[in-house]
Amino acid sequence: MTAPPTKAELLAAIDESRAELESVLTKMPAEMLTRPGVNGEWSVKDVLAHIAAWERLAADRIRAAQSGSEPEFPPIRDDEAVDAFNAEVYARHKDTPLEAVWSEFHAAHADLMAQVKALDEATLKQKLPFTWAGNLTYEVLISANTHWHYPEHSEAIAAFLAAQEAG
Repeated sequence: MTAPPTKAELLAAIDESRAELESVLTKMPAEMLTRPGVNGEWSVKDVLAHIAAWERLAADRIRAAQSGSEPEFPPIRDDEAVDAFNAEVYARHKDTPLEAVWSEFHAAHADLMAQVKALDEATLKQKLPFTWAGNLTYEVLISANTHWHYPEHSEAIAAFLAAQEAG
């Protein structure tokens, strides 16, 4: 995948993909949001916590890169580290009330979007300034944690809803 070529197109791709995710979420009856089975044992609530955590990670990396500090979140270099981070997020939030997860889902997105909007066009093409980041650019970090990420979960949630409705 390639990131959109301009900041305006990146923001539009994020907005469009996020709107699709939120559209699927509005179709979910409230009682289904905490029912396991969307992705293994994960419920919709767990998926929302997962998305929020990855958005927080991206915002943290942007904030640290812009301030010249080290990110709070540890480096994630391979699929094993991705799986470990996902498992940690699930364990940390599986018992968090739905209302708190909804709040964090929206707050994490708002924080990331504020970070993205503050970047200039040239910065988006730059590599992150961390030795462990390799060739990772701002635009790929942002895309991977937003408009490339949401469809995977939108589709899983829609399939879960269809399966639940089919009974």
